[in-house]
Amino acid sequence: MKRIAFFISICGIFLMMLTSCYSTKEITIQVLHPPDKIVFNTPENLVLINRMLRDPSLKDTLHFNDLKIPSKMYHDLEWKALYGFADVAYGSPWVKNVFFDSVFVDSVSIKSKPMIISFSERENMFKKDQARVGVDLAKIIFSDSIYRSREFVYGDNPDDVEGAWLTVINVDLFVKADWFIYEDNKPFPIDTTNHTNVLNLNGVGRSYHEAFANLPNIREAIADLAYQAGQHHAYHIFPIWDEVSRIYFTNTMDQKMKEAEDLAQKNQWINAAAIWRDITLSKNKKKAAYAAFNMALASEISDKLDLTESWLKRSLELHDSPITRNYLEIIRERLKDYKKMNLKTSE
Repeated sequence: MKRIAFFISICGIFLMMLTSCYSTKEITIQVLHPPDKIVFNTPENLVLINRMLRDPSLKDTLHFNDLKIPSKMYHDLEWKALYGFADVAYGSPWVKNVFFDSVFVDSVSIKSKPMIISFSERENMFKKDQARVGVDLAKIIFSDSIYRSREFVYGDNPDDVEGAWLTVINVDLFVKADWFIYEDNKPFPIDTTNHTNVLNLNGVGRSYHEAFANLPNIREAIADLAYQAGQHHAYHIFPIWDEVSRIYFTNTMDQKMKEAEDLAQKNQWINAAAIWRDITLSKNKKKAAYAAFNMALASEISDKLDLTESWLKRSLELHDSPITRNYLEIIRERLKDYKKMNLKTSE
């Protein structure tokens, strides 16, 4: 009897050690975040519409308050904004193909509101490109704000009282873009939005001219800002992939858990999940719960959110844990987002 009791106590100690050796490891995965506004949520061919000046040139200049932009450069900036939009749209599950089209205009007016493109012109574009949705860069305007100041700058040595007065020039560049979204067979836009993006530049020098010369290239900065304006609007209406942190349970004392961890680190999640699935049948409830938690992560990586939720519920049934409850709340929010976006949550 003593030997049996001793054997049982040894087994108990071993199981306690095995359970206490569990730890977590953090990984980064990509998840799909919903847009600010859901305008359409089924995969479509998309046509991007640019309102081009009929005859852009370097001689003609567009005046945006103090900022003067040659019409040829303005023409290029319009395309920059559309390319920024397209680069985001290409990665969206809601976009099959992206096409570009143009509508010619004779002038650009800062004050007047942009008019919608005629129904017949839009229908011709949709028919030509076999698209159902059109995104129209209805208007894009630029402005700037320049201010300078004098600042006394000390030398590198804090004890050195000598210094110099320097001129600092700050330039704020603004771009405001108006966007219309059209759908085939609908007479009016299904969405109208405008965004303003701002970029700050500064230059420092001993004189005004030196400080101005030390400013970053303003033309390049305006081009970057136009590109960002396009990206900004695309992020507003399309879901985007984003990196988030997740954890999974490991145990260096458990051969099977260690084997599954090695596979997970090699990004072989299906093979790792096969091992964790077997461990979820363990009589040790805490061990089975941790394996079920890991199964939930493997399911989320496969974008099977319904299955992720099921495994987390199973894990909580086996062993209540604040980590698991928190993960379950995150997944339930993601399930709501997927429902709004009309995306599948399981296969």
